[in-house]
Amino acid sequence: MKLSRETEDRLHRGKRKILDSFGADPNVTGAGIGFRRRGGQWTEEPAVVVLVAKKRPAALVSNRRLLPATVEVDGVTCEVDVIQAGPFTMGTVTATAAADKVTGRMRPPRPGCSISNPMDGDTAGTLGLFVLDNKDGKVCLLSNNHVIARMGRATPAEDIIQPGAYDGGTRPDDIIAYVKRWAPIDDGTSVDAAIAELTDQKGFVLEPALDRMPGPSADHPVVGIHTAGDGYGTNALVRMDKALAALDVSVAVRDASGKVVAAPDAVVAPEPYMKIEKVGRTSGYSSSTITAIGVESYLDSIRFTDLILTESFGSPGDSGSAVFAGGDGSTFVEPENQRPCPLLSTVGDYYRLPLTQDNDLADDLRDDFLAQSLVGRLLTRLAYLNQQAVVDRLAGKQATGSELSYASQYYTKYHDFMATVLADPGSTAVVTEEHLEDVAMIIYGLNQTVLTAEEGRLAFKLFQEALTPTLGMNRRQVLAYMNQPDLYKLVYDAIAAVPTIETNGPLEIPG
Repeated sequence: MKLSRETEDRLHRGKRKILDSFGADPNVTGAGIGFRRRGGQWTEEPAVVVLVAKKRPAALVSNRRLLPATVEVDGVTCEVDVIQAGPFTMGTVTATAAADKVTGRMRPPRPGCSISNPMDGDTAGTLGLFVLDNKDGKVCLLSNNHVIARMGRATPAEDIIQPGAYDGGTRPDDIIAYVKRWAPIDDGTSVDAAIAELTDQKGFVLEPALDRMPGPSADHPVVGIHTAGDGYGTNALVRMDKALAALDVSVAVRDASGKVVAAPDAVVAPEPYMKIEKVGRTSGYSSSTITAIGVESYLDSIRFTDLILTESFGSPGDSGSAVFAGGDGSTFVEPENQRPCPLLSTVGDYYRLPLTQDNDLADDLRDDFLAQSLVGRLLTRLAYLNQQAVVDRLAGKQATGSELSYASQYYTKYHDFMATVLADPGSTAVVTEEHLEDVAMIIYGLNQTVLTAEEGRLAFKLFQEALTPTLGMNRRQVLAYMNQPDLYKLVYDAIAAVPTIETNGPLEIPG
């Protein structure tokens, strides 16, 4: 599958329209172009690919934040494919590593091995490739700016050691190169790359470590440089052709006589659905597929353009790895983290509670309890629709001392109780007067600090009219009660009357 020049240009304009309209949404982390996937399978439908931090069903997204299914460009309708990816960070090391990690001392050095600039502290990244400096013909190693040039803060001739400092490398014994130059990292850049001149101009091997793939050539060209990841399986790469041009260097290969020469044909432009492979310090060998090209997104706080997007391809510490066209497209790197819920994170930070550790408990509450009733499904949808409003309202704020004290008290009192009841569908625990009194106290506290006056009145109304009738009910009885259409109508109508709460309209009640 290939995009024609006309289609590619149109999709880029569509991408710009999407970013101009929705780029300020905190959940939108970027956009690029590629092909649509349906049910996890690639199609041949060209599409604008929009990145979101959290992808949810349309019914759980506020109408004003709902991304369109298509975008029109010059009278032509372009598909929009929304994927979960980002935000991205430019990591240089991780405490974990795959079985075929490349963290040891390697002489002569090879692409894929661990390196670092010791001025950057206890870090490590990856030696990506050997190149020839077009200015003087010297052999240099290529990696990310953030791996060897300290985000542009380096000075020429700073030491580069192999292995990196995190992996035990030290000066002077492990010095293999000196920082030479780098592409600046400014807002709107498309390149994160730097070179360091080798101390031994003959002591290097062009073929990557682990012997899982050949070195660069016209038959095995380089595509990009692994640069960043979101920690949950998506990786951002910079284009190799742009990196080489920015640094004025060429890919180094050996000719038939063994001489090191420049190979301009050992570079290829990225294409969506292209299979790619690399060897990196942390995850060793991996192969995946290009998800999107021409991606505009933020890496840390810096806006990058023309990035390449891929999935399950690398880990922190793989930064700097040279990415080649090739491989089976399915030798994946498992993501290291679980994506935290922004609502749990924000509320947890506000009250200084470890709520991000309760993702599984929150999922159990949603899937094993709330999803089983009309009112429960309404409350779930409202939580998603209004999540960003809560995040914005609490941003940069901290609960008072009394709020922190009460929050800690109730968290300790009810955490294990809730976990036990959710784990047992036949639980005989019932709603008590003490439970209701605690809820009333919590509402009172929220009304004094977090809720608007109208939201506070709503909370007390629902407490009196919808919650107090549950006194003495067990789990099964509460679920049956929450599934009553009359109760659903009472709760929905009361909430819909408050303008600061989004509802997206009522749920469809089965006949």
